[in-house]
Amino acid sequence: MKTAIKTAIAFATLASLAGCGLRGDLERPPPIFSDPPTEDAKVPVDVPIQMAVAAIDDDRVYINTLGGEIPKPVPDTEVEEDSMGEVSPG
Repeated sequence: MKTAIKTAIAFATLASLAGCGLRGDLERPPPIFSDPPTEDAKVPVDVPIQMAVAAIDDDRVYINTLGGEIPKPVPDTEVEEDSMGEVSPG
């Protein structure tokens, strides 16, 4: 009986603490050890990102850190999702 009461009190305490501070707009607090950012720094910027694309050698086998082979990408091939079967959970 005591275990059930303790479990109920612990569950009620954890449930009440789970919602602490989650009201209104969630914003990041100002930094503690430096000056807060200016308003211009808070505005998101829409700038394209340049990504480095590595050249892939078709004659080379790429190995990951565990010793497995890394498959080479084939961007021209369509992925046929209909032919993928259901995966059973173990």
